[in-house]
Order: sequence, then structure tokens, then C-alpha cells
Amino acid sequence: MVPLSHILQGLHQSYLQYYNRRYATVGHVFQGCYTAILGRGLPGDGAAMTPGDAPTIRWGSVEIAGPRHAYRESLLVGMLAAAVPPGATILDAGCGGGSLAVALARRGYRVIGVEASADFVAAARARAEAAGVGDRVSIGPGSVTALDLPTASVDAVVSGEVLEHVADDARAAAEYHRVLRPGGCVVVSVPAHPALWDFTDEWAGHVRRYRRRELAALFTRAGFVVERVRPWGFPTVLLYHRLVFLPWARRASRRSIAEQRAAVEAPSASRRAVSALLGAVFRVDGLFGALPVGWGWLLRARKAL
Repeated sequence: MVPLSHILQGLHQSYLQYYNRRYATVGHVFQGCYTAILGRGLPGDGAAMTPGDAPTIRWGSVEIAGPRHAYRESLLVGMLAAAVPPGATILDAGCGGGSLAVALARRGYRVIGVEASADFVAAARARAEAAGVGDRVSIGPGSVTALDLPTASVDAVVSGEVLEHVADDARAAAEYHRVLRPGGCVVVSVPAHPALWDFTDEWAGHVRRYRRRELAALFTRAGFVVERVRPWGFPTVLLYHRLVFLPWARRASRRSIAEQRAAVEAPSASRRAVSALLGAVFRVDGLFGALPVGWGWLLRARKAL
């Protein structure tokens, strides 16, 4: 009898090949629906850039947000809340524009945000104040590979879509372990599967995508006990990426920083409505959580007592 692991591995490889080669047909149908809803075709329908052609955005110049970003953050908050009670002190390592820090503060946590971009530090502070949680959120400049925090000073660490930007991800994982109190946990999200590397990885400044075993090994070597690694984002998030986000990113990369900011920070009413609908659709992906496929990985690991 063929082992189940071999069957799953075969299905996984077939899925990757299908995703990279066969969505063009689905795209024609989806583009027609998109045009009917928004009155125009998908943005950026020009020729694809080849690897190495994608300009990299300056970190902190534009916050890449949208329905996938909001959905992923809801998964991070859920995984953290299942292991850490409200009132705990959470380090948001690489907090970006502060959306995750605000979501955590609204759940009753005290949040310390560390961010390398001065622009994002200012944006995150303003967002926390506007949300009415400024008293529970403290944002400051810093690097995830050299955290300016005492050893064993926080109850948990959350780090969403950060490690793929960091050249020395092992150093970052070691810093997460250092600042955690014994028994504390870390929750991270990263993009999955090197085979899914495309234009948007280069544009966003990624240096890698992770295999499951690589992510687990990274935190095991840092001293953590890995409790869970699960995929997220199959199939609807993958379709969204291929058919909506990827074409948008190609067009956005040709615009000025000011134009990119305007498109993200001041979306039209129709785009907000479509984003809300997509956020609901993405929850269908939870039905496929047992499969080793998806857009990214979620990991939870714990520091020993």
C-alpha cells in the first residue's frame, strides 16, 4: 500500500503545477466578472515582468493592505488568542503600519510594536490613537534582529509577514526567543512554497519563501518547541493573488509612490465593497486546512519553562 504521506506529496506537487500553469483560463472568466462589477478590466493587464525586472518598493513607503492582509491578521490574532489570555504583553515584531497591533489591543492585550521604518512608526502611532487604543499600544523604531528589549520581558511575540524580508532570519528567531518569558509563545506568518515565487515577491522585497520543514527548523534551532505549523490561503486566496493582486501590483509598480499610497489608503467605495465580500469568501479556505497547500504558513511555537 502506498503511504499516505506519498499520496499527499504527489497531490501537493500537482497543485503547484496546476496553480502556475492553468489559471489563465479561469482568469478570462474572472476578468469578465470584475469588469461587470467595477466597470473596467483588471488593473495591469500588460505583459508580465521577468524575474529581476520587478522594482522593489522602499520599505515603509507604501503599506500593502487589502482583504488578504485583513484575513491573514485575523488568523494570527486567532492563533495567538487560543494560547495567550487577554492582558498579556505582546511584542509585534515588525509591526508595519500598526493594523495588527490595533487588532490585538482591541482584544485586550498590551502591545509593544517594533518597526524599522520611521514612516511606519509614525503611521502606526497615529492609527493606534485614532482607534482609541493609544494607551495600550507603544510603537518604537528598531530591528527584529537586535531588539531593544530586556531578556524575558514579554509574554508573547507575533510577527506577521516579516521574516521573508530579513536576510538573517535565524538571528530574528533567536531574538524572539530571548525577549520571551519562559513558557511564552511566538506566532508568525510567512509566505509558503518557493515554487510560488513571482513578481510580487521581488516587488515587496522578499528574500525567500518557506517550505514547512524550513520554517519549523528555523524555530527549533532558536530553542523553541514548535506546537503547530498550518497552511492558509487555499484555494480562494491563491485565486485572488493570481487574478486580482498580481495584476494590480504590476500596474502599481509603474506608478509614483504618491499614486501607490493613494490607491491603497483611499480606495473607492466599490473597491471597499469588493474587499469586504472577498474577506468573507476567504473564510471558505478554512475547510481545506488539513491539506499541505496554501499561500502561506502560520506557526506557533513556545519557549520552554
